[in-house]
Amino acid sequence: MRQLILLLVCLPALSQVTAPEDDYADLLRRCAQHETSSLSAGQHFQFMERTEQSWGSETRVVIETDEGRADRIVAYNDLLLGPEEQRKQQHRLEKFLRDSDAKKDELNDQREEIVRRINMARVLPDAVLLQFSGKEENGQLRFSFSPNPRFDPPTREAQVYKGMRGMLWIDPASERIVRVQGDLFKDVNFGWGILGRLSKGGHYELAQAEASPGVWRITTMNLNFHGRMLLLRTFSIMRKESSSRFAPAPPDITYAQAVRKLLAEYE
Repeated sequence: MRQLILLLVCLPALSQVTAPEDDYADLLRRCAQHETSSLSAGQHFQFMERTEQSWGSETRVVIETDEGRADRIVAYNDLLLGPEEQRKQQHRLEKFLRDSDAKKDELNDQREEIVRRINMARVLPDAVLLQFSGKEENGQLRFSFSPNPRFDPPTREAQVYKGMRGMLWIDPASERIVRVQGDLFKDVNFGWGILGRLSKGGHYELAQAEASPGVWRITTMNLNFHGRMLLLRTFSIMRKESSSRFAPAPPDITYAQAVRKLLAEYE
């Protein structure tokens, strides 16, 4: 009887201990829903995008439209393009205006990338286990995360979650993921290791911020992974991407109009 009474007394306290973990899991699920909604539709922007890879860097002007994004390279290694490089960019954009197949391929590639990002955001709450780590001075909640052993990846890309652990930050007011830092602590196989493998030691970083009130955009994305495809060919993914100077795109601008705008402003 004493043990029963003790158990009944302790139950409320136990629920107070376990409830926050459930609350944080629900918070992450709501954040994931907001991320997928934002990727599916939303306000369009014009901004600068700088991409750094092993061979150097490119800086682009990007204009978002309902059909997809139009972009133009304006600098290599932080130096403005010379006349010949400018002509190459002119020809590239002009091709999208006159060649419907080239335009279709470009926009299909963009849509496939968006679908991949949506799928990765959608499965995140099931893929990882959160542990509350603290609260920052700005009110953001800090968590460590590790793989959920019961997660069954629905796509090849989602396999990476099975070998990744790290930290993530959530803004509780907007219920948005502000920053993620992840490290691959073990090898991750694709297709039982036959199709490929990501080697442990890889790193992933993402940060986002409000481009306008209530509208968020990725500002930083860094990837550093190494692996092997089809048992033989090795590969490396080293990419640093930063976006800045967000401004609303012209209302109802079409893809063709965005391309013409880039042609006119940088001829």
